[in-house]
Amino acid sequence: MREAMHSVFLYHAISKGMDMGIVNAGKLPVYDDIPIEERNLITEVILNESADGNHVDRLIEFAKQEKERLDDLKEGGGEVKKEKKVEEWRTKPVEERLKHALIKGIVDFVEADTEEARHLVSRPL
Repeated sequence: MREAMHSVFLYHAISKGMDMGIVNAGKLPVYDDIPIEERNLITEVILNESADGNHVDRLIEFAKQEKERLDDLKEGGGEVKKEKKVEEWRTKPVEERLKHALIKGIVDFVEADTEEARHLVSRPL
């Protein structure tokens, strides 16, 4: 959740004129990849505005529920969510896999995917 908060903050700061900052981009989720409910709750807290003024309490409750859900997943046999995510993007065409790995900073498959992409063209350069 902390990384999502950083991503939402940067999204809004950039839209308001921020043009320089030091971040570890590989650790931040892409703004559009953050689930909409979580993104909306975080946005209310970052901008400190909501219709009823209870935005902080709603985000805390959401965080508690998310933690419980993740704890239940771990008790049920491990990190199912992470494995599913890897499988999902690994089924896409090589161009999309390389793009995803570059954006997310994933180096685990770069050699195999680059070699596969090299065979798709007559001259790699």
